[in-house]
Amino acid sequence: MQRVIVAALFAALSAPLAAQYAAATPAETPKALVAGGSLHYGAPQGDFANNVNAVFGVGGYVGMRLGSSPFVLRGDLAYSIYGSETLRTPLGSGPLGLIRVDVNTTNNILTGGLGLQMGHPGRSVNPYVGGSVGFSYFFTESSVSGSSQSSSEVFASSTNMDDGTFAKTLFGGLYIPVGSSGAAMDVGVKYHWNGEALYLTERDITFDSSGNPVLSPRRSRADLLTIQVGVSFGRR
Repeated sequence: MQRVIVAALFAALSAPLAAQYAAATPAETPKALVAGGSLHYGAPQGDFANNVNAVFGVGGYVGMRLGSSPFVLRGDLAYSIYGSETLRTPLGSGPLGLIRVDVNTTNNILTGGLGLQMGHPGRSVNPYVGGSVGFSYFFTESSVSGSSQSSSEVFASSTNMDDGTFAKTLFGGLYIPVGSSGAAMDVGVKYHWNGEALYLTERDITFDSSGNPVLSPRRSRADLLTIQVGVSFGRR
């Protein structure tokens, strides 16, 4: 059902875009360079939704207009977190037991893609649509910091498990101009076909009677629907 909705949105935005570019003046054609950044919320789809509740992250893109066409070659990169946990524990035995540290574990997704987009920031509200192919990298990482330090001040870290998949996306949205500087609010949706991935969730790391970690990874399709809000800029 979600795929049908995304395809319908893509088709609905493509028709007015084609008409818009057919009647565009040179001043209204795509900027030579386009770039932007955004925050996003992700709703897991299918089997992924049975294991993960929500995804939150940040992303950015850069694009370059292809000649005088209405198309932009676009590259995307995004980082997301779909779970985290902090355990406070002694640093070791003996005197080291007097020192408490935080073991911070995060479940992450790094995604990247290259594709085509039709649409650009302009003087009025402009829709855009596009698609890309690339990768999704799932990894769970643990790090150690002092109990009185922030989680960014780590002194040791390790990747517990990772897996990469080939990914495809379709996306669409609206550029809403802000002021006269060429900036625009970017509101859009993106569907990620991430394929089958091996990953850990917060419930998949346990400890045996000796205190040793036990990993119980899951394998399923990891498709994702994200909603993003950000800012984009265009330059000639």
